[in-house]
Amino acid sequence: MEWPKRARTVDWENGVLTLDGEKKFDIPELTAEIMEQLVGYTLVGFHVKGYPVTDELLTPFAGHKSMANFGVEDGALTDACFPVFSAMPKLRILLLTGNAGIDGSGLSAMQSCKLDLLALDHTGLDDAGLLQAASIPKLSHIQLDHTAVTYEGLLAIADNSHIEPVAHEQFTKEQMEHFSQLQREKAKKPVQLDEQAAEECRRVLSAFFAEMTEWEQYMGQAGFEDAQAVPRLLAIWEKYVSEKPRPGYRPLGLSYSAQGTYKGEQFLDAEQITRNKLYIYTREEATGFGRRFLMKRVGEGWKIDGVQERLDGWQRTGL
Repeated sequence: MEWPKRARTVDWENGVLTLDGEKKFDIPELTAEIMEQLVGYTLVGFHVKGYPVTDELLTPFAGHKSMANFGVEDGALTDACFPVFSAMPKLRILLLTGNAGIDGSGLSAMQSCKLDLLALDHTGLDDAGLLQAASIPKLSHIQLDHTAVTYEGLLAIADNSHIEPVAHEQFTKEQMEHFSQLQREKAKKPVQLDEQAAEECRRVLSAFFAEMTEWEQYMGQAGFEDAQAVPRLLAIWEKYVSEKPRPGYRPLGLSYSAQGTYKGEQFLDAEQITRNKLYIYTREEATGFGRRFLMKRVGEGWKIDGVQERLDGWQRTGL
């Protein structure tokens, strides 16, 4: 056969090699000699589908200076192929769908690349491999369907705010929406903690804990029918709480713990949300039970605007 002098794209499928979308040649096998011939062209695109391309067969392409879009689908590649791709300075799209021998362990070789899209669906990609992929600086899309990636592995890359995993079957729509939400939350710039405000919030909470413990001790002796039960509780709310009372919870719904709801509360951490809102994290000394109190600036001081308990994630509850 007579090879053309120039070619920009190569496609091979079902024994037919196509150059620039129009010049077709019957090439039943892709040999090392043919690969050497193709490497000589100033290619921007190369795509092979359904041929058992091996890592060794791709070796001549290492250092190819113009290649932007490279694909080997349903081939016989392993993670040993990635050093070849890492040596292509203009590579932006890499399609490796259906190469079952790839698990992503070799993706560390791609850390200095400018790759934008990586298709690893129908491969052996696992959680560790996905973590490697997420470290590729410019990578914005990665296809994950029919891999060994777990949902926990997906959530582990949520710190990467610009990567968009593409998974129509691997995970549910709800899971993908949750991942995107987590990405957005992690991408928010942390607000520097106002230490003075945090200390004031801890003082407010300490006083609230003490008065609630005293009220619960009183309730244990006086009972729900006592005329002072509700007025005393409402006075505590007026003093310390800005949250609008909710049906079923104190102070509208009376309940108390004989041990004291907040008797063993320990302060752990503080997190600034905005200038006028922050979280104070606590843990119950005896049980290790975790809470976080939403504190809100009201006038010149701070009040409690809600509480969440650490169950299956943070869940709002009553004070």
